[in-house]
Amino acid sequence: MKKIAVIGAGNLGISAAKALELSPDMEICGFIRRKNQKVNGFADIPVAESFFDLPEKPDGAIIALPSRLAEEAEKQLLEAGIFTADAFDIHEELSGMRQRLSVFAKKGGVSAIIGAGWDPGLDSVIRTLMLSAAPSGITFTDFGPGMSMGHSAAAKSVEGVADALSFTLPLGHGKHLRKIYAVLKENADKTEVEHAVLSDGYFEHDECSVSFSDSASDYFTAGHRVKINRFGSSSGTGNQHIEFSMEIDNPSLTGQILVSAMRAAFLQKPGAYFMPEIPPCDFCAGEWENVL
Repeated sequence: MKKIAVIGAGNLGISAAKALELSPDMEICGFIRRKNQKVNGFADIPVAESFFDLPEKPDGAIIALPSRLAEEAEKQLLEAGIFTADAFDIHEELSGMRQRLSVFAKKGGVSAIIGAGWDPGLDSVIRTLMLSAAPSGITFTDFGPGMSMGHSAAAKSVEGVADALSFTLPLGHGKHLRKIYAVLKENADKTEVEHAVLSDGYFEHDECSVSFSDSASDYFTAGHRVKINRFGSSSGTGNQHIEFSMEIDNPSLTGQILVSAMRAAFLQKPGAYFMPEIPPCDFCAGEWENVL
């Protein structure tokens, strides 16, 4: 039974911990969080500010932090010989992050699965399989309607923002509208905050609007959706259309994928990996042949 620490105790961290409780081959051995206090619903689970302070060294760690905080936390864990899985979701930074984390993973003799959420992550695997079936063509990924955890965390991190929520609406053919609802800190300037949000890398590639509110939680929803379409050709024959869609509870699905990726990490050679590079059976506990 592998001992797993969860780094972070927000919605994602709690979902990952619940998935670990249901896992037949892993168990949670502690939470790492800035405030050294017990996590609601997990009164018997140790809490520490560093994995060094846990009663026992974890075999692996699930990184349930905002993406921009993940890499630094992960480097220390990997160097100490602790396997990791994260849900880093800034697509254009994934390749560079893998190169950097590979150095630390190989030094520690362990592996890291990065971008192990549902996009990147599960959706990345689906897009890879679609590409293999129709090598020539184009793929569109449409998100929403639903709340984006990564975009919400990015908006919350902007100076002058007390709380925020980012809602995604699909416009079709891979285009999206991001509606950001922000609560200002006292004396914050609306114009400056709006400019800072819209200039953030999470938002600068999409159509966006910023609205100010007294409560971002009024707009909260854990639900999200995705639809992926590939139009292309197979064996030189066109008019192939492959479609995948799902409706999900965002933190619950992401937490489950992180636990499955954590399982797979123990089966890989030292280094950092994306989910499409991993044999699918490595994500599963027990027998998997019945899906054939």
